Amino acid sequence: MIITGVALAAVTANAQVAPTPSPRPGATRPPVTRPPAPGGVDWAGAVGGLRQSGGGNAPVGRGLDQAAVDKTRLPILLPADPDLMGGARIYSFGDYYSITANLSGARVSLTGTAATTPLPAGSKLNLPNIGPEQLVVQRTVDGQLASFVRYGVLYTAELRCDAPSDPRCRNETYVRSLVARSTVVVMGKAARQAAGLGV
Repeated sequence: MIITGVALAAVTANAQVAPTPSPRPGATRPPVTRPPAPGGVDWAGAVGGLRQSGGGNAPVGRGLDQAAVDKTRLPILLPADPDLMGGARIYSFGDYYSITANLSGARVSLTGTAATTPLPAGSKLNLPNIGPEQLVVQRTVDGQLASFVRYGVLYTAELRCDAPSDPRCRNETYVRSLVARSTVVVMGKAARQAAGLGV
């Protein structure tokens, strides 16, 4: 799996979003990043999302490795697309996870993180005019990458295409639709304990 090193946009004056490479099996922990929400994970909001989306019983995440789901100390956010998620794989580092899925001629990577690191003193950020979920979409070498904040967690959805001419990767429509469909919240044991739900 090719490691991507695209820098994500940051959205606070004292925080920076670092690259989030797609991990391989056996890969080391990725660089620490900072989500643009200073209060940590919004567990009340995430539990509401879990109940509203039926994430505990939704068919979308059933194929994911349960051991990796259970060690993830974050609400896992999935697109409501059973076909896309049917063969997906999850890699978890506790407070960071990456999910990969294949499409015909393309690959999707979904990540979430709550790890943080400060900016160097005196750093200034030029931030785009972003919406309520702090959505930033970037063109990459072979696709599109969207980053956004929900429940105090930084999530990304990345699409990479085999062919440069693939319309899914030439414009933002598909990756934006991935973000719009990312409504299913899944929590394993570690996240449920952190949210006060027990196991």
